[in-house]
Amino acid sequence: MTLVLRQITRRVSGAEIVREKVLPTDTARIGRGADCEIRLPDLAVSLHHATLTVTTPGRVSLTSAGREPFGVDGRFVTQADVDVSRAPRLTFGDHILTLSAGDGGRILINLAAAEPAEGETSSGVPAGGVIPRARIFGRRRIAWTLGLGIVALCLLWPLAAFQGHLKARIDPDQQWSTGPLSSAHAFLEDDCQACHQQAFVAVTDASCKACHAGDQTPAAMAAAATSVRRAGSPDTLSFVRDHAPRGRILWGTPPPAGFTGQATAWFRRAFNLPEQRCASCHVEHVANPVAGRPPEPIPTLTPTQTCIQCHTGLTHRLKDTDLVDAPSWARHPDFHPALPGADGLTRVSLTSRPREASGLTFPHSLHLSPAGGPARMAQTLGGRGYGAALGCASCHRPDADGRGFAPIQMERDCASCHSLAFATAGGVRQLPHGEPGQVVAALLAWQGRGPVAGGGTSRRRPGRAGEGGPGAGGPPSGASAVTTVGGAFGPRGACFDCHTIFRTPTLRFTPVRLPGDFLSRGAFDHSVREHRLDRQGQPACARCHAAATSTSATDLLLPSVSECAECHGQSTARSPTPAPADCETCHSFHAPAHPTPRPPRPNFSARPRPAAAVQTTP
Repeated sequence: MTLVLRQITRRVSGAEIVREKVLPTDTARIGRGADCEIRLPDLAVSLHHATLTVTTPGRVSLTSAGREPFGVDGRFVTQADVDVSRAPRLTFGDHILTLSAGDGGRILINLAAAEPAEGETSSGVPAGGVIPRARIFGRRRIAWTLGLGIVALCLLWPLAAFQGHLKARIDPDQQWSTGPLSSAHAFLEDDCQACHQQAFVAVTDASCKACHAGDQTPAAMAAAATSVRRAGSPDTLSFVRDHAPRGRILWGTPPPAGFTGQATAWFRRAFNLPEQRCASCHVEHVANPVAGRPPEPIPTLTPTQTCIQCHTGLTHRLKDTDLVDAPSWARHPDFHPALPGADGLTRVSLTSRPREASGLTFPHSLHLSPAGGPARMAQTLGGRGYGAALGCASCHRPDADGRGFAPIQMERDCASCHSLAFATAGGVRQLPHGEPGQVVAALLAWQGRGPVAGGGTSRRRPGRAGEGGPGAGGPPSGASAVTTVGGAFGPRGACFDCHTIFRTPTLRFTPVRLPGDFLSRGAFDHSVREHRLDRQGQPACARCHAAATSTSATDLLLPSVSECAECHGQSTARSPTPAPADCETCHSFHAPAHPTPRPPRPNFSARPRPAAAVQTTP
């Protein structure tokens, strides 16, 4: 059977133009390619979209050359077998092929473009154009209206203001300002150059650090405080330190996410507003949204990045950093306490079970046992503030603000039980707690080998320097001096109980290293009631510090981060009412080792946990 292609186009008047072409075979390729027998100039059609083949008289089959479908009477398929007598309609993009039976067994293929929708042209544009004609204002009226408006705004209004017909005047300074300064900086209202040192240049960090730099010398800080006080500052000048050098902050900050963030960063660079400045977060001249509202007390804090955004993938952006990524509370790295050693402080992860080398021999279990010797001794010292078994508060005393603890002092915290008295002649004599040489000198002075200790009554008689009696400066009185000195530093001696002593030609002690804070990159507030006491009002030290079972002074009695997660953190807390916590609970931006100051929080009850039966004194 013969295939006849009839291509139908329309004139502007609506008349049809029909061009017929007899195809050479009973198979025709349909597509956009130049080698197709039925060529459709439509980008929605593939180069070789489908193949039409006459199978039997009056029937044809169509098969898609790929996976692109085509329409058959409104259905989109990839293969079809149609009856020509039914006049099927084939749709390829914006072209329609209508099959029909012709004379002499011919099959007619009528090719025409799809008719545009009502009100549109063949290109899909509305018949009236892109901008429809307005029924009220025509183009001429709109042009006249805009022209007169421009003349009024740009000519008549300036002339009226120049002639004095307008009473309102524009303050040049207020015209540029977006709002008032905060109360802390209000004294600089008329001194713009204090911060804006160059025209059309954003406020630099140097302007802020001229007053607030915390790494200045004490003399420079005092001079800055005096300068701002003379300028009229009503507040005490605050000093802060950089979170890190600005170059490292820029490298450690992740790039903006998404198209909007990248576009914003590009515009900020284009208009000379660099990122990671003091003024990027501490914003001044903030407009007051409520009429009559007083200025803000301090510059408005507008963080540009969160802690988690920078501390996620930080090790990839800063290859030489010693910080560990903290992408979330659940994935917070375990604590790395700073342990003293021969080469200074070394940070070690708690997961490696580090040992403390304090240089002391102090088993906590012995001192906290309610039935041991220290407990009985404490019971006999009721008049000195004891009277019961020892507890944590017997030796560890809060510091001034109650957040941490004061350093241990032997004379205050230990001497009640570990007395350094060694003689009662002429009054109770105490060994000085300090350098070994001072202890030896005190013992030798008492035995008559050195200067008389303070408070002694013996004196050397004039002209009799050869005697070795007490107080004399002559040779020793036998082996008593050696015995006394050796007893102090030997087993069961006053020093041997707590210190490790090496017997060398000169007495040598293991240095005592008691760090003030093991976790110097974070802060834990012991003054919080839930941290300090349990629900019954009893000290809760044993909930985090396993001191009652510690038999060696090398035990590092620090809790892991999992202990904190039992009460803090929504995702890992096992408490029905977990206490709120975020990065700022333990860290702050300008002082990472201290918490961020914030208003008091609601009172959350800590989750009780079984602990060793330790009697402590609050």
